[in-house]
Amino acid sequence: MQRAIDDAVLQAVPHRAPILRVHRILLRSRDRVRAAGCEPTGPGALPWAAGAIEGMAQTAALLALPADAGPGGSAPQGMLVAVKKFRIHATPPPDAEIEYTVELVRRFGPTALLRGIAECNGLNCASGELTLWSRVP
Repeated sequence: MQRAIDDAVLQAVPHRAPILRVHRILLRSRDRVRAAGCEPTGPGALPWAAGAIEGMAQTAALLALPADAGPGGSAPQGMLVAVKKFRIHATPPPDAEIEYTVELVRRFGPTALLRGIAECNGLNCASGELTLWSRVP
């Protein structure tokens, strides 16, 4: 199923299909972001475990967007450097909407520790911790 993608997502996340997991922002604050997306199917699609990590990392990239981000703005630069305590609890059905929630636990200069979950229809499908590095302006 083809889904519309928010401009802010396209600005923050350098990936496109079939790697792009996040399509729209549901909630964003200074230390927390919730976004919705779906798991692509077909050629190039990742297995759910890898897709869940990728979806959380893409959601985390939305934390780095400036509050006034708009089309044509500069994208944040960063990368995923570690995944810890990651668990798969369930596999979402094909083409189901998945909500990713990521919150900042602690920041160490350009490095941040985040906690995330992936839910589908109210069911916790995956959870874990991510460490990200981002360029500090």
